[in-house]
Amino acid sequence: MNTVERAEQDKEEVTIRKAKWNLFLGCFLGLLGFVVLLVGAILDAQDTWMIAILIAACFVCNIVGIILINNSLPGLALSDINKIDQKYGECELTQLHGMKKYEVEQTLRSHKFQYDDNGYYRRKKFSFLRDSVSYYVRILDGSDIEKAIRNEWNHFNQQEHNEKSACLILLIYANQVAEKHTELLRNAGILKIADNMVLDIYAPKTMIVVGVDQSTHIGRYLDMGKGHHLYLYKYGCKMLRKLFGQSVVS
Repeated sequence: MNTVERAEQDKEEVTIRKAKWNLFLGCFLGLLGFVVLLVGAILDAQDTWMIAILIAACFVCNIVGIILINNSLPGLALSDINKIDQKYGECELTQLHGMKKYEVEQTLRSHKFQYDDNGYYRRKKFSFLRDSVSYYVRILDGSDIEKAIRNEWNHFNQQEHNEKSACLILLIYANQVAEKHTELLRNAGILKIADNMVLDIYAPKTMIVVGVDQSTHIGRYLDMGKGHHLYLYKYGCKMLRKLFGQSVVS
């Protein structure tokens, strides 16, 4: 870790500690405001000025408490994102075998995916927790995986989707998905998982990136793992397993 990265990490740790302290103070002041009113009720305060002071103290405690709690949210979110990064940063990518392009297309059609004019294989599936989820599968050839991820996500966001929940499964075929791409695929997954779990658990869109080696026909992506049934990224992982069989961890 170089000096710049260490300084950035130290800054994040200070921000997180400050956020946790603000949360504690905010909750304490909110409780204190309630206690002030409770004490006034127990003492059966009759004096008008005393009642006014108690009400004002309760009001001030609650307002300041709300401000402190609100100010703590970015730091707490950063803490949660760091935990996700630590958890999934140590995970191996999951493999999908037998990912020849024409076989993938046949599999999609056999599972009632329809090819549309925008270049997506699309299927809408009922879900108890989200009413329904629309899955979009995009198959691309590209040596620059990072550029393909960025361009396709921007393109997908620009499309008008009437459904409440849409999951893009991006299959990128490259001549050789080398080790240097492992971190890229992992980070792409971590980013979307963090979006789902921290920034917006009811996010209307997400994306799962699968890098497929054209020579071995093996696809690799970051699976969310067990649990997390509420999150849209998890739905995409389940659909991948349903389409291409049981995944094995590399």
